[in-house]
This record gives sequence, C-alpha cells and structure tokens, in this order.
Amino acid sequence: MTRFVYILCIALSLVSCIKVDSSENGSDNTIAFGTQKGGGTRAATLIGSSDEEAFRAEPFSVYGDWIRANGDRKEVFHDVKVSYTTDDNAPTGWIYDPIQHWQMDGSYEFRAYWPASSVVLGTATARTLALEYNMLQRNDDMMVAYVGCPTKNNGNPVELNFHHTLSAVTVKFQAPDAECEYRLKHLFFTSLNYIGALPYDMTDTKPDVTDKWVYGARSYVNPDDIMASERLREWSSSEGRVIPESADDYPEEFDLFLPQSLVVGQDVAAPSITFTLDVKWATTDTITMTVALPTKNSAGEDMVWRAGRKYIYVITVQPDKFDVQVRTTEWDEVDASVGDLVF
Repeated sequence: MTRFVYILCIALSLVSCIKVDSSENGSDNTIAFGTQKGGGTRAATLIGSSDEEAFRAEPFSVYGDWIRANGDRKEVFHDVKVSYTTDDNAPTGWIYDPIQHWQMDGSYEFRAYWPASSVVLGTATARTLALEYNMLQRNDDMMVAYVGCPTKNNGNPVELNFHHTLSAVTVKFQAPDAECEYRLKHLFFTSLNYIGALPYDMTDTKPDVTDKWVYGARSYVNPDDIMASERLREWSSSEGRVIPESADDYPEEFDLFLPQSLVVGQDVAAPSITFTLDVKWATTDTITMTVALPTKNSAGEDMVWRAGRKYIYVITVQPDKFDVQVRTTEWDEVDASVGDLVF
C-alpha cells in the first residue's frame, strides 16, 4: 500500500510539471470580441453611433493572425462570422464558433468587415483583403475594422472599432416662393463611379479609407467606366411629393454611394441629378431638369464624397431658376445645420 501511494505521488508530481499550452480551454484564455463587462451591465458596443442596433442585427467577419516572436505568422481566424447574442454565456455579447484561445507569447492582428455578407475579392488574410461594392446591386452599409494587440490583450476582449467605408447622400427640395405648387415626380443620379473594391491591407490601419477605393474592380469593367447613361438610385411617384417652403420639412432618405471625386475629365459627363417636377399655377406644367453636382466647396477645393460622411443636397426651386447647395455632416450627425454649409 505504501509503495502504491509513493508511485501515485510521483505520477501526480510529473503531471503537475507538464506545461499546459495556452490554447487549452479556459474562460480567461478565450479570444473574445467586444468590450469589457462593467458596471453590472453587459457591454457590447463596437461602434459608438446610432447605427448600433442595425450593426448588431448582422454578423461581422474576422481574419486573425498569431505572430510569433520570430515574425512568423499563423492564421487563427479565416472569415469567421461573429454574431451578437443576448446569451449570458457570452458576457461581451458577441459569439463565434469554434472558440479560439490565446497562445502563450507573441502578438495578434485582426482585420474585420461588416456585414459578413459583403463580397470579398481574392485571397483574403488578416494582412490584406479587398471588399467589392456595386451600387447597382446594393444599397446597404459596409464597415471595416483593424486592431493589433499582444497575446491575451492584457486580459481584455478584442475591441474592433468599425468605421464606415461608404458615403451617404440625399437630395432635399424646398420652394420658398409659395406662388406655385411644386411636386417632385422623378429623381435619379447619373455619371458616377458605380463599382469598385476597397483594398484594406497591412498599410491601412487608420480609419480613413476614403482614397483607397479602386474603381472598376472586376476585369470586365473598364477602370474609366462611369454611369454616363445609367440611372442610379432612381425614385418615382405618380402622385408626386409636395415640396415644402423649407428643406427642414422635406424627408431625409439617404442612399449609399462609393466615396469618389465629383471632378471628371474633359469630354466626360459631369455627375448630375435629374429630376421631374409638376409645377401648378394657372395650369400644371411638367419640367425635367438635369443639375450638375457642385464640384467645389466653399474653400475652393475639389468636391469629394468621403467615407463615413453624409451629404445633403438642397435644391431650391423657383419659377425661373434652381439653386443647389450641399451640406455635409458626420455619418451619425444627421441634422446638418446652416453652420455645416460648405458650398
């Protein structure tokens, strides 16, 4: 019996000396996404904006690399979908499968995109990926995030701060001269880059990805191809929409566009808005107008639709002319006041 106990003690001592790899299961060693639980409430905000509810409604996708001390990389996340959940077993609010665990040493890089349904071009990794957007096929948001961190991230979840990659644009009408009644019947945009890819690679760790879009991403699209004749974001109504005296009373309905310059080359049709109005005075006349989008801001700089910003075009209609102004605001500050007027 004594000999048996002695052997058992030796065995237990040997087991206790075995090094346990950090990839073994353990709640403190799980790679989690989100923010720290604090104040007795669950926190799961990855974007500080009014879009949070919509963001949680769809999963995002993650690529992640473990980088050893010698610089070698090992992919640990390859297009892994991460979803929001109210399950108490996921304290940060975000969950994925299968669960991954931190290694003992080294560092990590994560690159993510939302929504997970976005089209990824080429061979994507945590170092580089390219996302395609086609305005003829889509009118929804697209966001990207990047973060590098030490292994175990100082005991914190990986907080991916997502940033908008698209521009939001709307057109609002006003008719301060009340002698006529105006009704908007039809509206569309023309001559804009409509398809492109966002190369989001190891050099692009900053949130401003405005100038990184590559137009004509697919081989069958000419890189110089623009929508000279196509109608983008077309809207029409047989009844027409009454144009109020103030644009503040006109509804805001944003469409999503590729970030792009509104300055085009010679012999190329300028990006424009075409709209049809019914003008009722003694009789009712139908007027169709094409108005070029302004190409200079108040500082005399070339006009550019930038990622993560909203642009509001205010068209003032009068019996003898049309006036166009553009207001710009951050994505989550929808109300563009007079102070935001840039043209």
